[in-house]
Amino acid sequence: MYSCEKDDSSVIDPILHFPIIDSAFISPTVFDTNRIDLSINARVSSVDPISSVKAKIIDPLGSQVTEVDLVLNGDLYTFNAAITPGCVLVGNYNVEFLAVTNSGLNSNTVTNTFQVINSNSIKPVVSIVYAPDSLLRPTGSELVPAFLQVQVNDPDGICDIEWARFNAVNPNGIPNPSNPFTMYDNGNPLPPFSDTVANDGKYSLTIYIGSSATLGDFSFKFFAKDRSDLTSDTLLKLINVHE
Repeated sequence: MYSCEKDDSSVIDPILHFPIIDSAFISPTVFDTNRIDLSINARVSSVDPISSVKAKIIDPLGSQVTEVDLVLNGDLYTFNAAITPGCVLVGNYNVEFLAVTNSGLNSNTVTNTFQVINSNSIKPVVSIVYAPDSLLRPTGSELVPAFLQVQVNDPDGICDIEWARFNAVNPNGIPNPSNPFTMYDNGNPLPPFSDTVANDGKYSLTIYIGSSATLGDFSFKFFAKDRSDLTSDTLLKLINVHE
């Protein structure tokens, strides 16, 4: 079957001119202070006019700290960012660059990285909030819950706490094969997390003992680590399992 219509050769596909971030750089790349003064720079080439060049700063946990609009200064787009966080999060930060034309076309994304350290970091301190002194060993298939909660204090701020854990040792001196147990400060009240308020420094976990549990004193050794890899002193708690 043939058509009598003529091809319309007057229709021309548009030519899209995407902007290009040729280079991007930041300075300095290491901070050992509670204030971040960051020089952000990008070189952009584009056939079409540029609407914006933005830089997004992402913290080590993947959350956006801020997004800034760079300003054309000669042949560079620049911005001087001054950030004073309430709690300094140690680790690697990403700076993501993106340029957009007046017609809404996006450039390639370029990422730079800087690091925040704390050479004067102080190790966290762990204290018991709640742990039972004793537990009655159940019979049959019953499981007895044991709610454990510790308070972790860090002089460098609550955001500096990376984790809280404990190791359990049976009365016969044999460590629990599941060591270490991770505790939670995630605001999830459901077991085994059993935490009611997120990010308050209280770390919780509910464990269970069954009828096969050894009788005697179980040793629970609690400890925490900060983001500068400093580990707290170990806090020992004995829990007696009896009939």
